[in-house]
Amino acid sequence: MSDIEYIFHPKSIAVVGASPSESSLATKFFLKSLIQFGYEGKIYPIHPKISEILGLEAYPNILDVPGPLDYVICAIKSALAPQLVKECVIKKVKLISLFTSGFSETGEEEGIRLEKELVKIARRGDLRVIGPNCMGLYCPGSRISYDTSFPKESGGVGFLCQSGGNSIEGVQIAAAKGVRFSKVVSFGNASDLNEADFMEYLARDSQTKVIAGYIEGTKDGRRFINALREAVKVKPVILIKGGMTEAGTKAVASHTGALAGNSAIWNSLFHQLGVIQVHDLEDLVDVLLLFQHLKPFRGRKAGLVGSGGGRSILATDSCEREGLLVPSFSQELTKKLREIIPGELDPGTSVRNPVDFSSSGYNADIFSQILKTVASYEDIDVILTYIRATYGVDIVNRLIDSLVETKRSVDKPMAMVICQSGEPEVANLAFNLQQRCHQVGIPVFPSFHRAAHAISKFVQYYEVNAVRKG
Repeated sequence: MSDIEYIFHPKSIAVVGASPSESSLATKFFLKSLIQFGYEGKIYPIHPKISEILGLEAYPNILDVPGPLDYVICAIKSALAPQLVKECVIKKVKLISLFTSGFSETGEEEGIRLEKELVKIARRGDLRVIGPNCMGLYCPGSRISYDTSFPKESGGVGFLCQSGGNSIEGVQIAAAKGVRFSKVVSFGNASDLNEADFMEYLARDSQTKVIAGYIEGTKDGRRFINALREAVKVKPVILIKGGMTEAGTKAVASHTGALAGNSAIWNSLFHQLGVIQVHDLEDLVDVLLLFQHLKPFRGRKAGLVGSGGGRSILATDSCEREGLLVPSFSQELTKKLREIIPGELDPGTSVRNPVDFSSSGYNADIFSQILKTVASYEDIDVILTYIRATYGVDIVNRLIDSLVETKRSVDKPMAMVICQSGEPEVANLAFNLQQRCHQVGIPVFPSFHRAAHAISKFVQYYEVNAVRKG
Protein backbone atom coordinates (compact mmCIF):
# COMPACT_ATOMS: atom_id res chain seq x y z
CA MET A 1 0.00 0.00 0.00
CA SER A 2 1.38 3.39 -0.96
CA ASP A 3 1.67 6.01 1.74
CA ILE A 4 -0.72 8.92 1.06
CA GLU A 5 0.14 11.05 4.10
CA TYR A 6 1.69 13.65 1.79
CA ILE A 7 -1.62 14.52 0.12
CA PHE A 8 -2.82 16.17 3.34
CA HIS A 9 0.20 18.49 3.57
CA PRO A 10 0.62 20.32 0.25
CA LYS A 11 2.92 23.37 0.23
CA SER A 12 1.16 24.96 -2.74
CA ILE A 13 -2.37 24.76 -4.16
CA ALA A 14 -3.85 25.89 -7.48
CA VAL A 15 -7.58 26.44 -7.94
CA VAL A 16 -8.36 26.00 -11.64
CA GLY A 17 -11.58 27.71 -12.63
CA ALA A 18 -11.53 30.39 -9.94
CA SER A 19 -13.17 33.67 -10.92
CA PRO A 20 -14.08 37.03 -9.34
CA SER A 21 -17.73 36.30 -10.19
CA GLU A 22 -20.03 35.82 -7.19
CA SER A 23 -21.46 32.75 -8.92
CA SER A 24 -18.08 31.02 -9.12
CA LEU A 25 -18.27 27.81 -7.08
CA ALA A 26 -14.51 27.36 -7.39
CA THR A 27 -14.00 30.66 -5.61
CA LYS A 28 -16.81 30.17 -3.11
CA PHE A 29 -15.87 26.67 -1.98
CA PHE A 30 -12.13 26.52 -2.43
CA LEU A 31 -10.39 29.87 -2.86
CA LYS A 32 -12.31 31.70 -0.12
CA SER A 33 -11.99 28.75 2.27
CA LEU A 34 -8.21 28.54 1.83
CA ILE A 35 -7.86 32.28 2.42
CA GLN A 36 -10.18 32.40 5.44
CA PHE A 37 -8.60 29.30 6.98
CA GLY A 38 -5.19 30.97 6.78
CA TYR A 39 -3.57 28.37 4.53
CA GLU A 40 0.15 29.08 4.87
CA GLY A 41 1.32 27.71 1.54
CA LYS A 42 1.14 29.36 -1.86
CA ILE A 43 -2.33 29.76 -3.38
CA TYR A 44 -2.61 30.15 -7.14
CA PRO A 45 -5.95 31.05 -8.78
CA ILE A 46 -5.94 29.87 -12.41
CA HIS A 47 -7.94 31.81 -15.01
CA PRO A 48 -7.02 32.39 -18.67
CA LYS A 49 -8.07 36.05 -18.79
CA ILE A 50 -7.86 37.49 -15.26
CA SER A 51 -4.67 38.55 -13.47
CA GLU A 52 -5.97 38.94 -9.90
CA ILE A 53 -8.68 37.23 -7.85
CA LEU A 54 -9.43 38.08 -4.19
CA GLY A 55 -6.13 39.91 -3.93
CA LEU A 56 -4.11 36.94 -5.22
CA GLU A 57 -2.13 36.96 -8.44
CA ALA A 58 -3.84 34.71 -10.98
CA TYR A 59 -2.17 32.73 -13.76
CA PRO A 60 -3.56 31.68 -17.14
CA ASN A 61 -2.31 28.10 -16.82
CA ILE A 62 -0.76 25.89 -14.13
CA LEU A 63 2.35 25.63 -16.30
CA ASP A 64 2.78 29.39 -15.78
CA VAL A 65 2.88 29.01 -11.99
CA PRO A 66 6.40 29.80 -10.70
CA GLY A 67 7.98 27.10 -8.60
CA PRO A 68 6.64 23.67 -7.53
CA LEU A 69 2.92 22.90 -7.33
CA ASP A 70 1.66 20.12 -5.04
CA TYR A 71 -2.13 20.12 -5.23
CA VAL A 72 -4.52 21.16 -8.00
CA ILE A 73 -8.26 21.63 -7.53
CA CYS A 74 -10.13 21.27 -10.83
CA ALA A 75 -13.38 23.20 -11.30
CA ILE A 76 -13.60 23.45 -15.08
CA LYS A 77 -15.68 21.64 -17.71
CA SER A 78 -15.26 17.88 -17.86
CA ALA A 79 -14.14 18.01 -21.50
CA LEU A 80 -11.14 20.16 -20.47
CA ALA A 81 -10.11 17.96 -17.53
CA PRO A 82 -7.87 15.47 -19.40
CA GLN A 83 -5.75 18.32 -20.78
CA LEU A 84 -5.40 19.76 -17.27
CA VAL A 85 -4.29 16.35 -16.02
CA LYS A 86 -1.63 16.25 -18.76
CA GLU A 87 -0.37 19.64 -17.61
CA CYS A 88 -0.32 18.42 -13.99
CA VAL A 89 1.92 15.54 -15.04
CA ILE A 90 4.27 17.94 -16.83
CA LYS A 91 4.29 20.22 -13.77
CA LYS A 92 4.95 17.20 -11.51
CA VAL A 93 1.86 17.89 -9.41
CA LYS A 94 1.34 15.29 -6.67
CA LEU A 95 -2.46 15.40 -6.34
CA ILE A 96 -5.47 16.61 -8.25
CA SER A 97 -9.04 16.62 -6.95
CA LEU A 98 -11.84 17.15 -9.42
CA PHE A 99 -14.83 19.13 -8.24
CA THR A 100 -15.88 18.82 -11.88
CA SER A 101 -18.72 16.39 -12.62
CA GLY A 102 -19.96 14.87 -15.87
CA PHE A 103 -17.94 11.67 -15.84
CA SER A 104 -18.85 8.05 -15.06
CA GLU A 105 -21.66 9.08 -12.70
CA THR A 106 -23.68 10.16 -15.76
CA GLY A 107 -23.76 6.58 -17.03
CA GLU A 108 -23.08 7.99 -20.51
CA GLU A 109 -20.33 6.65 -22.76
CA GLU A 110 -18.54 9.98 -23.15
CA GLY A 111 -18.39 10.65 -19.41
CA ILE A 112 -17.08 7.15 -18.73
CA ARG A 113 -14.46 7.56 -21.49
CA LEU A 114 -13.26 10.92 -20.14
CA GLU A 115 -12.83 9.53 -16.64
CA LYS A 116 -10.82 6.54 -17.85
CA GLU A 117 -8.69 8.82 -19.99
CA LEU A 118 -7.73 11.20 -17.22
CA VAL A 119 -6.88 8.35 -14.83
CA LYS A 120 -4.72 6.71 -17.50
CA ILE A 121 -2.84 9.99 -18.00
CA ALA A 122 -2.43 10.52 -14.25
CA ARG A 123 -0.97 7.06 -13.68
CA ARG A 124 1.73 7.67 -16.27
CA GLY A 125 2.97 10.61 -14.25
CA ASP A 126 2.73 9.48 -10.61
CA LEU A 127 -0.23 11.86 -10.11
CA ARG A 128 -2.94 10.77 -7.64
CA VAL A 129 -6.57 11.65 -8.31
CA ILE A 130 -9.46 12.31 -5.91
CA GLY A 131 -12.85 12.27 -7.60
CA PRO A 132 -14.14 13.33 -10.05
CA ASN A 133 -17.44 14.75 -8.78
CA CYS A 134 -16.20 15.53 -5.27
CA MET A 135 -15.17 18.24 -2.81
CA GLY A 136 -11.69 16.90 -2.04
CA LEU A 137 -9.87 17.55 1.24
CA TYR A 138 -10.66 19.18 4.57
CA CYS A 139 -7.65 19.04 6.87
CA PRO A 140 -7.77 21.70 9.61
CA GLY A 141 -4.21 20.91 10.72
CA SER A 142 -3.00 21.98 7.26
CA ARG A 143 -5.51 24.84 7.01
CA ILE A 144 -7.21 23.24 4.01
CA SER A 145 -10.97 23.40 3.64
CA TYR A 146 -13.75 23.52 1.06
CA ASP A 147 -16.31 25.35 3.20
CA THR A 148 -15.79 28.54 5.20
CA SER A 149 -18.20 27.34 7.92
CA PHE A 150 -15.99 24.39 8.94
CA PRO A 151 -14.13 24.55 12.28
CA LYS A 152 -10.47 25.51 12.15
CA GLU A 153 -9.67 23.32 15.16
CA SER A 154 -8.51 19.74 14.64
CA GLY A 155 -10.11 16.76 16.37
CA GLY A 156 -10.03 13.00 16.47
CA VAL A 157 -12.58 12.02 13.81
CA GLY A 158 -11.53 10.93 10.33
CA PHE A 159 -14.41 11.08 7.84
CA LEU A 160 -14.38 9.46 4.39
CA CYS A 161 -17.41 10.42 2.35
CA GLN A 162 -18.36 9.54 -1.19
CA SER A 163 -20.85 12.42 -1.38
CA GLY A 164 -19.70 16.03 -1.39
CA GLY A 165 -22.99 17.37 -0.04
CA ASN A 166 -23.13 14.77 2.73
CA SER A 167 -19.55 15.60 3.72
CA ILE A 168 -20.44 19.28 4.12
CA GLU A 169 -23.66 18.59 6.01
CA GLY A 170 -22.02 15.93 8.18
CA VAL A 171 -19.21 18.24 9.26
CA GLN A 172 -21.64 21.09 9.94
CA ILE A 173 -23.98 18.95 12.06
CA ALA A 174 -21.05 17.51 13.99
CA ALA A 175 -19.35 20.89 14.42
CA ALA A 176 -22.49 22.37 16.00
CA LYS A 177 -22.21 19.65 18.66
CA GLY A 178 -18.51 20.20 19.30
CA VAL A 179 -17.17 17.28 17.25
CA ARG A 180 -13.89 18.07 15.49
CA PHE A 181 -12.08 16.30 12.64
CA SER A 182 -8.56 15.17 11.83
CA LYS A 183 -9.18 14.71 8.10
CA VAL A 184 -12.24 14.64 5.86
CA VAL A 185 -12.14 13.32 2.30
CA SER A 186 -14.97 13.70 -0.20
CA PHE A 187 -13.92 11.27 -2.94
CA GLY A 188 -16.85 11.10 -5.36
CA ASN A 189 -16.47 8.63 -8.21
CA ALA A 190 -13.28 7.12 -6.71
CA SER A 191 -11.59 6.82 -10.09
CA ASP A 192 -8.15 6.46 -8.47
CA LEU A 193 -7.89 6.97 -4.70
CA ASN A 194 -10.90 5.21 -3.22
CA GLU A 195 -12.62 4.11 -0.01
CA ALA A 196 -10.08 1.34 0.63
CA ASP A 197 -7.14 3.75 0.33
CA PHE A 198 -8.68 6.15 2.82
CA MET A 199 -9.84 3.45 5.22
CA GLU A 200 -6.31 2.00 5.29
CA TYR A 201 -4.84 5.45 5.81
CA LEU A 202 -7.18 6.53 8.60
CA ALA A 203 -6.63 3.25 10.44
CA ARG A 204 -2.91 4.12 10.63
CA ASP A 205 -3.27 7.87 11.17
CA SER A 206 -2.22 8.78 14.72
CA GLN A 207 -4.44 11.89 14.73
CA THR A 208 -7.57 9.88 13.96
CA LYS A 209 -9.21 8.16 16.95
CA VAL A 210 -12.56 7.29 15.37
CA ILE A 211 -13.32 6.59 11.70
CA ALA A 212 -16.65 7.71 10.25
CA GLY A 213 -17.83 7.23 6.70
CA TYR A 214 -20.52 7.44 4.07
CA ILE A 215 -20.06 5.08 1.14
CA GLU A 216 -22.24 4.23 -1.83
CA GLY A 217 -20.25 1.35 -3.28
CA THR A 218 -16.75 -0.02 -3.59
CA LYS A 219 -14.29 -0.37 -6.46
CA ASP A 220 -12.54 -3.38 -4.93
CA GLY A 221 -14.75 -5.29 -2.52
CA ARG A 222 -12.10 -7.70 -1.29
CA ARG A 223 -9.61 -4.95 -0.54
CA PHE A 224 -12.20 -2.80 1.19
CA ILE A 225 -13.30 -5.72 3.39
CA ASN A 226 -9.67 -6.31 4.37
CA ALA A 227 -9.24 -2.61 5.10
CA LEU A 228 -12.34 -2.63 7.31
CA ARG A 229 -11.22 -5.80 9.08
CA GLU A 230 -7.89 -4.22 10.00
CA ALA A 231 -9.37 -0.84 10.90
CA VAL A 232 -11.90 -2.19 13.42
CA LYS A 233 -9.08 -3.92 15.26
CA VAL A 234 -7.59 -0.58 16.26
CA LYS A 235 -10.39 2.01 16.12
CA PRO A 236 -14.18 2.36 16.17
CA VAL A 237 -15.54 2.48 12.61
CA ILE A 238 -18.98 4.02 12.08
CA LEU A 239 -20.44 3.79 8.58
CA ILE A 240 -23.49 4.81 6.60
CA LYS A 241 -24.05 2.67 3.52
CA GLY A 242 -26.02 4.63 0.94
CA GLY A 243 -28.25 2.86 -1.54
CA MET A 244 -29.62 0.08 0.66
CA THR A 245 -33.08 0.11 -0.95
CA GLU A 246 -34.04 -0.58 -4.55
CA ALA A 247 -34.70 3.09 -5.26
CA GLY A 248 -31.58 4.08 -3.33
CA THR A 249 -29.47 1.76 -5.48
CA LYS A 250 -30.69 3.55 -8.60
CA ALA A 251 -29.93 6.92 -7.00
CA VAL A 252 -26.38 5.78 -6.20
CA ALA A 253 -25.77 4.84 -9.83
CA SER A 254 -26.71 8.34 -10.99
CA HIS A 255 -24.80 10.07 -8.17
CA THR A 256 -21.30 8.59 -8.21
CA GLY A 257 -21.68 5.71 -10.63
CA ALA A 258 -20.90 3.22 -7.85
CA LEU A 259 -22.25 -0.31 -7.60
CA ALA A 260 -24.35 -0.27 -4.44
CA GLY A 261 -24.65 -4.03 -3.89
CA ASN A 262 -27.12 -6.15 -1.97
CA SER A 263 -28.30 -4.68 1.36
CA ALA A 264 -28.35 -8.06 3.12
CA ILE A 265 -24.71 -8.63 2.19
CA TRP A 266 -23.66 -5.23 3.50
CA ASN A 267 -25.65 -5.66 6.73
CA SER A 268 -24.08 -9.06 7.30
CA LEU A 269 -20.60 -7.75 6.51
CA PHE A 270 -20.83 -4.87 8.97
CA HIS A 271 -22.18 -7.19 11.66
CA GLN A 272 -19.44 -9.78 11.17
CA LEU A 273 -16.62 -7.23 11.15
CA GLY A 274 -17.86 -5.19 14.10
CA VAL A 275 -18.54 -2.03 12.10
CA ILE A 276 -21.08 0.29 13.76
CA GLN A 277 -23.77 0.72 11.11
CA VAL A 278 -25.92 3.85 11.13
CA HIS A 279 -28.43 5.10 8.60
CA ASP A 280 -28.25 8.90 8.42
CA LEU A 281 -25.97 11.80 9.28
CA GLU A 282 -27.75 12.67 12.54
CA ASP A 283 -27.39 9.04 13.66
CA LEU A 284 -23.70 9.15 12.75
CA VAL A 285 -23.07 12.32 14.74
CA ASP A 286 -25.03 11.02 17.74
CA VAL A 287 -22.70 8.02 18.01
CA LEU A 288 -19.62 10.18 17.43
CA LEU A 289 -20.72 12.32 20.39
CA LEU A 290 -20.56 9.34 22.71
CA PHE A 291 -17.11 8.29 21.54
CA GLN A 292 -15.94 11.86 22.06
CA HIS A 293 -17.35 12.29 25.56
CA LEU A 294 -17.82 8.94 27.30
CA LYS A 295 -15.42 6.35 28.61
CA PRO A 296 -15.93 2.77 27.39
CA PHE A 297 -18.58 0.74 29.20
CA ARG A 298 -20.40 -2.49 28.37
CA GLY A 299 -23.44 -2.60 30.67
CA ARG A 300 -26.94 -1.83 29.39
CA LYS A 301 -28.62 -0.80 32.66
CA ALA A 302 -29.82 2.80 32.52
CA GLY A 303 -30.86 5.05 35.37
CA LEU A 304 -33.37 7.67 34.20
CA VAL A 305 -33.64 11.00 36.04
CA GLY A 306 -35.95 13.82 34.98
CA SER A 307 -39.29 15.48 35.44
CA GLY A 308 -42.70 14.64 34.05
CA GLY A 309 -44.46 11.30 34.28
CA GLY A 310 -45.27 11.15 30.58
CA ARG A 311 -41.72 11.91 29.55
CA SER A 312 -40.44 9.28 31.98
CA ILE A 313 -42.63 6.69 30.29
CA LEU A 314 -41.41 7.73 26.82
CA ALA A 315 -37.79 7.60 28.00
CA THR A 316 -38.31 4.12 29.43
CA ASP A 317 -39.96 2.83 26.26
CA SER A 318 -37.21 4.28 24.07
CA CYS A 319 -34.50 2.65 26.17
CA GLU A 320 -36.18 -0.75 26.23
CA ARG A 321 -36.88 -0.68 22.47
CA GLU A 322 -33.20 -0.04 21.80
CA GLY A 323 -32.03 -2.90 23.99
CA LEU A 324 -31.20 -0.90 27.11
CA LEU A 325 -32.58 -2.01 30.48
CA VAL A 326 -34.40 0.20 32.98
CA PRO A 327 -34.29 -1.94 36.14
CA SER A 328 -36.15 -1.17 39.35
CA PHE A 329 -33.96 0.33 42.06
CA SER A 330 -33.17 -1.53 45.26
CA GLN A 331 -35.08 -0.78 48.46
CA GLU A 332 -31.94 0.80 49.89
CA LEU A 333 -31.62 3.20 46.96
CA THR A 334 -35.31 4.15 46.93
CA LYS A 335 -35.07 4.87 50.66
CA LYS A 336 -32.18 7.28 50.04
CA LEU A 337 -34.12 8.99 47.26
CA ARG A 338 -37.21 9.37 49.46
CA GLU A 339 -35.08 11.31 51.90
CA ILE A 340 -34.00 13.67 49.10
CA ILE A 341 -37.27 14.33 47.25
CA PRO A 342 -39.90 16.12 49.30
CA GLY A 343 -43.46 14.83 49.07
CA GLU A 344 -42.42 11.63 47.40
CA LEU A 345 -45.86 10.17 47.77
CA ASP A 346 -47.50 13.18 46.08
CA PRO A 347 -48.71 12.81 42.49
CA GLY A 348 -45.99 13.63 39.97
CA THR A 349 -43.01 12.19 41.79
CA SER A 350 -41.29 8.82 41.79
CA VAL A 351 -38.18 7.30 43.35
CA ARG A 352 -38.29 4.16 41.30
CA ASN A 353 -36.59 4.03 37.94
CA PRO A 354 -37.24 6.47 36.26
CA VAL A 355 -36.81 9.08 39.01
CA ASP A 356 -39.34 11.90 38.59
CA PHE A 357 -38.52 14.96 40.70
CA SER A 358 -41.35 17.17 39.38
CA SER A 359 -42.86 18.20 42.73
CA SER A 360 -39.48 19.38 44.02
CA GLY A 361 -40.10 22.63 42.18
CA TYR A 362 -37.14 21.80 39.95
CA ASN A 363 -34.78 22.51 42.81
CA ALA A 364 -31.19 22.42 41.52
CA ASP A 365 -29.77 21.11 44.80
CA ILE A 366 -32.27 18.25 44.86
CA PHE A 367 -31.48 17.49 41.22
CA SER A 368 -27.77 17.26 42.06
CA GLN A 369 -28.34 15.02 45.06
CA ILE A 370 -30.51 12.67 42.99
CA LEU A 371 -27.85 12.38 40.27
CA LYS A 372 -25.08 11.67 42.77
CA THR A 373 -27.19 9.09 44.58
CA VAL A 374 -28.17 7.25 41.39
CA ALA A 375 -24.56 7.44 40.15
CA SER A 376 -23.37 5.73 43.32
CA TYR A 377 -25.63 2.74 42.65
CA GLU A 378 -23.43 -0.06 41.28
CA ASP A 379 -26.25 -1.76 39.40
CA ILE A 380 -26.60 1.16 36.96
CA ASP A 381 -24.17 1.53 34.01
CA VAL A 382 -25.26 4.87 32.53
CA ILE A 383 -27.45 7.79 33.58
CA LEU A 384 -29.86 9.42 31.13
CA THR A 385 -31.27 12.67 32.44
CA TYR A 386 -33.75 15.00 30.78
CA ILE A 387 -35.31 18.44 31.14
CA ARG A 388 -37.54 20.69 29.09
CA ALA A 389 -36.05 23.90 27.73
CA THR A 390 -39.51 25.46 28.13
CA TYR A 391 -39.36 25.49 31.95
CA GLY A 392 -38.04 29.05 31.80
CA VAL A 393 -34.53 30.44 31.43
CA ASP A 394 -33.83 30.83 35.15
CA ILE A 395 -35.00 27.34 36.15
CA VAL A 396 -33.26 25.62 33.25
CA ASN A 397 -29.99 27.47 33.79
CA ARG A 398 -29.99 26.51 37.46
CA LEU A 399 -30.59 22.87 36.59
CA ILE A 400 -27.79 22.88 34.01
CA ASP A 401 -25.46 24.63 36.47
CA SER A 402 -26.21 21.84 38.92
CA LEU A 403 -25.72 19.15 36.27
CA VAL A 404 -22.38 20.59 35.14
CA GLU A 405 -21.11 20.85 38.70
CA THR A 406 -22.31 17.33 39.54
CA LYS A 407 -20.59 15.87 36.48
CA ARG A 408 -17.22 17.01 37.82
CA SER A 409 -17.60 14.75 40.86
CA VAL A 410 -19.41 11.81 39.21
CA ASP A 411 -17.55 9.19 37.21
CA LYS A 412 -20.63 7.35 35.92
CA PRO A 413 -21.30 7.81 32.17
CA MET A 414 -24.01 10.42 31.73
CA ALA A 415 -26.08 11.68 28.78
CA MET A 416 -28.71 14.40 28.51
CA VAL A 417 -31.94 14.90 26.56
CA ILE A 418 -33.09 18.50 26.21
CA CYS A 419 -36.74 18.48 25.17
CA GLN A 420 -37.94 21.61 23.41
CA SER A 421 -40.80 23.16 21.48
CA GLY A 422 -40.50 24.56 17.99
CA GLU A 423 -40.19 28.17 19.19
CA PRO A 424 -37.02 29.97 17.98
CA GLU A 425 -36.13 31.41 21.40
CA VAL A 426 -36.45 27.96 23.01
CA ALA A 427 -34.26 26.44 20.27
CA ASN A 428 -31.58 29.06 20.96
CA LEU A 429 -31.70 28.35 24.68
CA ALA A 430 -31.47 24.60 24.05
CA PHE A 431 -28.43 25.12 21.80
CA ASN A 432 -26.64 27.16 24.46
CA LEU A 433 -27.43 24.54 27.10
CA GLN A 434 -26.12 21.84 24.77
CA GLN A 435 -22.82 23.69 24.33
CA ARG A 436 -22.36 24.00 28.09
CA CYS A 437 -22.97 20.29 28.59
CA HIS A 438 -20.59 19.27 25.83
CA GLN A 439 -17.83 21.38 27.37
CA VAL A 440 -17.84 19.13 30.45
CA GLY A 441 -18.26 15.87 28.55
CA ILE A 442 -22.03 15.34 28.71
CA PRO A 443 -23.43 14.39 25.28
CA VAL A 444 -26.79 16.01 24.54
CA PHE A 445 -29.61 14.65 22.36
CA PRO A 446 -32.87 16.19 21.13
CA SER A 447 -35.01 13.10 21.84
CA PHE A 448 -35.15 9.94 23.94
CA HIS A 449 -35.12 7.78 20.84
CA ARG A 450 -31.90 9.27 19.50
CA ALA A 451 -30.20 9.11 22.89
CA ALA A 452 -31.17 5.48 23.51
CA HIS A 453 -30.31 4.44 19.96
CA ALA A 454 -26.83 5.99 20.13
CA ILE A 455 -26.09 4.60 23.59
CA SER A 456 -27.12 1.13 22.46
CA LYS A 457 -24.77 1.34 19.43
CA PHE A 458 -21.96 2.57 21.68
CA VAL A 459 -22.41 -0.25 24.18
CA GLN A 460 -22.70 -2.83 21.43
CA TYR A 461 -19.30 -1.80 20.08
CA TYR A 462 -17.61 -2.56 23.39
CA GLU A 463 -19.61 -5.76 23.86
CA VAL A 464 -18.43 -7.05 20.48
CA ASN A 465 -14.86 -5.96 21.20
CA ALA A 466 -14.89 -7.81 24.51
CA VAL A 467 -16.03 -11.00 22.80
CA ARG A 468 -13.35 -10.66 20.11
CA LYS A 469 -10.58 -10.11 22.63
CA GLY A 470 -11.90 -12.68 25.10
